[in-house]
Amino acid sequence: MAAVEDLEYTVLARTSRTPNILELSLRPAGERLSYQSGQYVLIGDLDHTVPVRSYSLANAPDPSGQISVLVTEVPGGETSTWLHRGVRVGDCVLVSGPYGTFVAKPNSDSPVLCLAAGSGLAPIRALAEDAVRRAAGPRFTVLFSARTRADVMDLDRCASWQQHYSGLRCVRTLTGQAGDPPLGRLPGLLPALFADLCRHEVFVAGP
Repeated sequence: MAAVEDLEYTVLARTSRTPNILELSLRPAGERLSYQSGQYVLIGDLDHTVPVRSYSLANAPDPSGQISVLVTEVPGGETSTWLHRGVRVGDCVLVSGPYGTFVAKPNSDSPVLCLAAGSGLAPIRALAEDAVRRAAGPRFTVLFSARTRADVMDLDRCASWQQHYSGLRCVRTLTGQAGDPPLGRLPGLLPALFADLCRHEVFVAGP
């Protein structure tokens, strides 16, 4: 899919997902973006005064053209601060894209393992949504790492998806706070969760 520059999108909703991650839902003001799950876009302001930054799309392609991104507020980050504190519902932003090859192999029968942390959940969420829509095919596992319970996202979404697609499994782990197991960093957990990853298609995103 060829990239298209400076499409106007209107901010439809702002949702705080964690203390420092904001989800922005955007709808096309005119021409809409055509993309594959896992790809990313560039976002900037109408006046081209804010540095353009890349954000992975957090939803699978939607017939309405609506897209979502997860934005981590970075201390001193001009663009993330603008998106967190300056942009309001009804404002317009410029979206360019799509870019990237972080996409699933078409018609693959390999089980899928996704490792995500922080706003790296965005492209993983899009890939998982695609799997749920198909509700068939290889097993799809999402492992999400967070420091504390406050940093965990989309538990309700994952629970709903697992009800609709038995092949989907979502597991969260905490690295900086006690809680229900599993606990610890993802590399240490993998041997206990998977005896063999040789056939898996693996996606990794986030810090």
